[in-house]
Amino acid sequence: MYPEEYRSIISGLIDANESLKTLLGLFYQLKGYTTEETLVKNFRAMTGKEDDCKDLLKLLRKESIIKVGAYDEYLCLSGYEAIFDRFAAECSPPPGDLVDYVDNAVEEGEKAKLKMIELLLKMGKHGAGGFTQYAIIKTVIAEMFSPAVFQSLENEFIAHNLCVYGKRQTTEFLALYQNQREDRMEEAKEKLKEWKTNKLTEPLRKTVEKEITELVEGARTRMVREKRKEKLAETLSIPGSEMIGDTFGYFSGFSTDDSFLFSTCNALVEHDSLYIVVTDSLSVYEATEWKNFPVVFITEHIPKWIGKIKFEAVFKDAYPKLSERKIAIAVPNEVAYTNYKQGLLLELVNRLGIRKVWEL
Repeated sequence: MYPEEYRSIISGLIDANESLKTLLGLFYQLKGYTTEETLVKNFRAMTGKEDDCKDLLKLLRKESIIKVGAYDEYLCLSGYEAIFDRFAAECSPPPGDLVDYVDNAVEEGEKAKLKMIELLLKMGKHGAGGFTQYAIIKTVIAEMFSPAVFQSLENEFIAHNLCVYGKRQTTEFLALYQNQREDRMEEAKEKLKEWKTNKLTEPLRKTVEKEITELVEGARTRMVREKRKEKLAETLSIPGSEMIGDTFGYFSGFSTDDSFLFSTCNALVEHDSLYIVVTDSLSVYEATEWKNFPVVFITEHIPKWIGKIKFEAVFKDAYPKLSERKIAIAVPNEVAYTNYKQGLLLELVNRLGIRKVWEL
């Protein structure tokens, strides 16, 4: 088949069937993750109809426009990629405005929508060790809200051209539109950061800030007292004065981590240092991808994956491995879990009204 003939066939098919534009646009967005399951799921969400686009796929194969690849994905016929890709790009609708969507969700207090956008913005399509990106997002939304909420949001996001669903072999994901402008994505992320910092986690952050500030001030007071004792001992030539140890304290103040959108700080009290993370929820992805230790994640609810899945299993394929991590998860006035012991950690959770501390 000559290139002109190939081009003419596609053009004629598009003119004769408007739904084909929707299908071809998906080829542009999915970049090879075009299995039948993937295309059908996106097509139904975008059109709001029960039509599953299988007949359109058969038509494209019959007309020698597409073929089936090694992983059961639909691909354009070899040698015609440039022609096919141009038509697919032209058929792909413009992305939904992510910034407007975030603004509206903040105004309406739609926490589920904002959490979904947050996860899409900070997670790559390959997820974390042992868990697909799709499984992590689905689990987080389902546990925080409900499975029905996740299903509704998934269809809504696809229908509004915010994201697409993709699956091929062991990879399964939701991805923001390919042609979503980078500056709009960054603006949406900044708005999310402001919402999480100033509205969602502010009460919890202020509580933690008060307690850690008091701990640090107490350590500094002790440092001054010990220095005075040491100086007095030296003046009086008391033997063994060199054995009086220094104590000190430091608190960096909270800031928002750009990658995870957590409120974070680091503290040093006497000889213990600790990273403190305040967040509304903690997913498997966030727990396994965080690399600063020792850390305590202070959150509104203990993640369900701690009880549902063995803690070791979550970190099975993570790097660094669990034995090299010092990680604690705490909910004020309720409970804490930790795989390490430290004086600063225990003093902080005690100040947060936590009486039960379980070893992981």
